[in-house]
Amino acid sequence: MEDDSRLSLVAELISDHVSLEGLDRYLEETGVQSSDFLPIEPSEFEGEIFAVDGSNSTICGWSTARVNLIRAGYAVYRGAAWRRTVITFDDLLLADPRQCSNLFDPYLREFFGLSGVSFKESDLDRLSSYYRELQEYVAINDALAGARPGDIILYDGSFEVFELLRGVIATIFSRAEKKGVALLAVAKSSSLFWGEEISLPFVQHTGMAGSQLLPKAAWYLSLKDKKVDAGQGKWNGQTYIVRFCEQSEHAFRVDAPSFLQEEMATVLGKLACYSCSAECLGYPHALFRAHRDIRITEEEGAAIRQKLMGKLLENGMSHAEIRMLMGDFHDILEMRSGF
Repeated sequence: MEDDSRLSLVAELISDHVSLEGLDRYLEETGVQSSDFLPIEPSEFEGEIFAVDGSNSTICGWSTARVNLIRAGYAVYRGAAWRRTVITFDDLLLADPRQCSNLFDPYLREFFGLSGVSFKESDLDRLSSYYRELQEYVAINDALAGARPGDIILYDGSFEVFELLRGVIATIFSRAEKKGVALLAVAKSSSLFWGEEISLPFVQHTGMAGSQLLPKAAWYLSLKDKKVDAGQGKWNGQTYIVRFCEQSEHAFRVDAPSFLQEEMATVLGKLACYSCSAECLGYPHALFRAHRDIRITEEEGAAIRQKLMGKLLENGMSHAEIRMLMGDFHDILEMRSGF
C-alpha cells in the first residue's frame, strides 16, 4: 500500500474513538456510575483453586473434514502453591460433520445425562471448537468431583456458550451449587462493546475508568442493568468486569452463575490474593499455570503432523495425496512467488 492516506484515516479514527479521554461520555452511554466500582479486599483462604483450560491445534485438513489435536485439563493450587496438573483429554479429533453424533453423544450421556446435540451447520472450525469446549466442560466436571465445599473452580473462557451445549452448563451450575463450590469463567479477551458511532472496547475502557476512580484497589463491576449486551439471562448468571490486582492495568470479563451473586465480594477477594504474581500480574496464577501446562505448542503439532504423515505412507498413500491433506494452496503460491 503506497498511499498512506487511508492508513492515516484509520489511525485518526482509532485514536479519536478508542482512546478514553475523560469519563463523562463513557459513564453516560454505558449507564455505569462511579459507585458501581466496588473495591475488593484480598483475603487468604485454606481451600483449593482448580483452573480449567483447553487447547486446539489443526494437524491437517481437506475440504470436507479436518484432524485436530485437542487437550483439556486443569491445574490445582492451594494458596500460592501448585499441587498438580490433571489432563482429562489429550487426543486427535477427526472433525467430520457426519460424525457429530458419534463424537458428542457419548460424553453428553455419560457425564451430563443429556441427549445428543443436532448441528444445523457443518462449519469445521466451529465443530473443533465445540468439541474442545465439551472436553473443557468434562474437565470442569472432573474438578467438581474432587473439589470440597468452599473451593473455587476457574474456567478459561465465558459461560455465554454455543446454544446446544447450554444444557451442559446448566448441569455443571447445579452440581457446583449443591456442592458449595464457587465457579467462575475468566475471559482473556472479550467482544463486549459500547458506543454508537463505532464499536468501542468495553472491558478495556472499563478497566481505564476503574483505574481512575479506584486507583489503589482491586475492584469489580456488575453489568446488571448496564447498556451492554452481555447475553445476560441466557445462561442463568451474571457478568462482571474485574481488576484482580491493584498494581495491574488489566481487567477481565468474569461470568458467574446466579447462585454466587451474594458471595462475589468474598470469592473475588480470595482470588485477588493470588493474582499479583510477577509472572502474570493481575491474572489468577492458577489459570496462568493451567495455560502453560495444557497448551499445545507449535513443536508438538508439527511432531504429530510428521508422525501422521509416516502412518499414511505406511498405509499406502502417495506423497501427492499426503500433500493434498497436509498442504495449503496458499503455501504453494508463496513458494512460487520467487520465480
